[in-house]
Amino acid sequence: MSYSTRSDVKNAIFSTRLYLSATVVLFILIRSMINYHVLLWHLFDRLYLLTIPMALSGFVPFAAIFAIIPYSTSFCDDYNSGYIKVILSRIGSKRYMNARILSVAISGAAAIGIPFFLIFSLITLIGIPTTQENLSQFYLGLSWLPYVAIGGGTLVLAAKLLLSILFGAVWALVGLAVSSWFTNRYVTIIAPFVLYQGLWILLQGSSYNPLYMLRGDLALTGAFVGSYPFMLLYQTTCIALLVLLIKFGMSRRLKNV
Repeated sequence: MSYSTRSDVKNAIFSTRLYLSATVVLFILIRSMINYHVLLWHLFDRLYLLTIPMALSGFVPFAAIFAIIPYSTSFCDDYNSGYIKVILSRIGSKRYMNARILSVAISGAAAIGIPFFLIFSLITLIGIPTTQENLSQFYLGLSWLPYVAIGGGTLVLAAKLLLSILFGAVWALVGLAVSSWFTNRYVTIIAPFVLYQGLWILLQGSSYNPLYMLRGDLALTGAFVGSYPFMLLYQTTCIALLVLLIKFGMSRRLKNV
């Protein structure tokens, strides 16, 4: 990893906006568990506890914006301030684009992944192991069903954590893609959120609904579409396509610098 890439990633990771975004996400998730009084008694299994922050916190409708806020506006900030000229004179456009894509993806992944890791760790500590006998009816008919009892529910928690990390990276890159075409920080934040909400409404009942990018609670059908590997492939494909879109948009903009 070059020094420029390392420093850009470091700036993303130690961004105040990243800490603020992750803290707000953690607060939203843990507040729901406090409101439903599940932190006081060790009476609930892990996957039942999981349904409370995931389904009852009100976080999911706004999840995308927390991935965008930390660092997705960094390109349009560089571009509009004129600082981009200094950067390009030192490292060139190719290295700049690669560094910026990596740092933005990491910032979004961290903004969602860190609070989810903390919540899932808390659930693992306070929840009793999930078994087929104490399994919540919520999971009946879902693609998680064959795996719910593995590790007392920890396998599902780990699988959902990976989804959350990919979700954060996807939507942070959506913001960066928007900024590479419309170099306005407010459009960079608002447009992906509008897209997220629009897709949620338009793709009701579809396996491609962005809701399932984060939660993965798809129906158990036996088909590949709707399976956990499908969700991983779906999000990694989105990341690959976004990288291409971002590079094309940035290349177009940087020609005029």
